[in-house]
Amino acid sequence: MLLAAAFLSGCGNDDTGTRPASSGLQQSADAVTGHVTPAGSDFGGAGLAGARMLFPVGADAKAMTAMIAARLVERGALRWNTRIAEALPELRRMMLPAYRNVTLEDLLAHRAGLPAFTTEDEFRRFLAVLPEAVPAGALPTTDAGRRLFFARWLVRQPPAAGTGFLYSNAGYALAATMMERATGLSYRAMFEQELTRPLGIAGTWREADARDRASPQAWLDAIMPANRYATTASTYASWLRWHLRALQGDETPLPFGYVERLRGLSPGSYALGWTGALVQGRPVLRHARGAEASLAEAQSDAIIDTDGGSANFVLSFAGQGSDGPRASALLDRLMAGLASDTPTARPLFAQLRCRLSRCSFVMRLHIDRLMRALLH
Repeated sequence: MLLAAAFLSGCGNDDTGTRPASSGLQQSADAVTGHVTPAGSDFGGAGLAGARMLFPVGADAKAMTAMIAARLVERGALRWNTRIAEALPELRRMMLPAYRNVTLEDLLAHRAGLPAFTTEDEFRRFLAVLPEAVPAGALPTTDAGRRLFFARWLVRQPPAAGTGFLYSNAGYALAATMMERATGLSYRAMFEQELTRPLGIAGTWREADARDRASPQAWLDAIMPANRYATTASTYASWLRWHLRALQGDETPLPFGYVERLRGLSPGSYALGWTGALVQGRPVLRHARGAEASLAEAQSDAIIDTDGGSANFVLSFAGQGSDGPRASALLDRLMAGLASDTPTARPLFAQLRCRLSRCSFVMRLHIDRLMRALLH
């Protein structure tokens, strides 16, 4: 593939004790699952060291980007209804009329009508304009500069047919550019300042290759900024646990506006990186199921009970077109397996076992057994 890259070959190792994932990239079915409660986490997997293996967070990072945006709205740096041209006035004259009233919230809800940028064909179409800018020395050398260059091109592209929801990586790139302009910080600096430090989300970043200004990987990283970020299943579980606690009403570092929008999300609706859904009849939050991009180097999916009771997730290196199962399909099968083996009422022995604090161990064995069955 044009964009295939060994993500972690260029990574440092900020998360002490984690193992590099180069071996995982060679096995398309490698995955790890997690079951998260406000009190702890259990993990299962096949072919991996489990909770301490590094994974690119992939599309699930959209919720992280949206959380940072909510923090900026909370501080008054942006508004949910800030229009593109308000944040980036130099785009006003070149922008097609269809985009003039698009707001920050529209971008984060995939309601802007922008191209999806989930396929290599779309990305190649953008790359084709770069050679024209090379002789004039117009290609930027920073991620923020690349995103702004991309934004100038993007707002001149015809909008998608129809209205309503259209999953778009490009929309989140444009939102990141608005956030960078409002703060004067790069996306990475915002990520570290607003998310990793307050929430204790440890991870590592792959450094960009600045030697070739027209490098496809450098531009892909700019368009999908969180594509460079990798963390462990254990740390990702901590990210989900903050959501559980916030949904239960506890005080957390998550912005109030972010949590309230998620709390009120109805089935079938999308906001801030999450989709409202029903799983076995109960309301949940889920990442955009089925929208995992072929441009992504990994796949991930997560389900959070809106009552804050528990969450489940899958992180996988199984990419589009590989022989391994997609993360969303794997999570569906895992949830179905857990539901089929969960009794409606616990027997007395099971209640006693939980009181003796052994439920976590039993759940871990159960998830691991299901994972091995699904991946083999």
